[in-house]
Amino acid sequence: MSSCISPALIRQYLYCPAAAYYTATGQAEPPTERMRKGKEAQREAVEAVAKALGAEQVVHAPRLSGAGICGVVDAILFIRGRPAPLEVKLSKPGRAVPLPHKAQAAAYALAAQAQYGKASPGAYIYYAETGEVKAIPLTRDLAELVKHTAAQIRRMIAGWTPDPRYHPAKCPSCWYRKICGFTQTKVEKI
Repeated sequence: MSSCISPALIRQYLYCPAAAYYTATGQAEPPTERMRKGKEAQREAVEAVAKALGAEQVVHAPRLSGAGICGVVDAILFIRGRPAPLEVKLSKPGRAVPLPHKAQAAAYALAAQAQYGKASPGAYIYYAETGEVKAIPLTRDLAELVKHTAAQIRRMIAGWTPDPRYHPAKCPSCWYRKICGFTQTKVEKI
């Protein structure tokens, strides 16, 4: 069993434990056209955000590993000598940054501070659709949420099955709905 948990899996678990379960058990959603386009636009966005935030150094797509977290973040910005992960999202943030996005950013921040041996002030999320940059401070509560979620994912990898509930705003458009045993089956009238 791997003790290293991906921040993307933490984000996914907080959005829907069933989707994280399928990903962790080898049934990950294949990359979509939107995902591919996001990777293409990423480098240019990272450079623009780094400049706007006054970063002294930018490391593109580094693999982070530390604090039981590992994964490839879009970039690490060094601001006043401290590592701050930057995650690029194609989506809109809504009125507030979604908790799964905050937790993913915080997970990268925890891994960055462990890897670089310097305190991370937190992370940044750039929402490409709106051009907004959101600062995500690495608070104690957010760090505890990341650690708790990583522990739940480790349990899941060890054989525990989560018990998520149907969510009418999420499930109908989810890629996993065709295989998910956690969602309601809808029978259409002919």
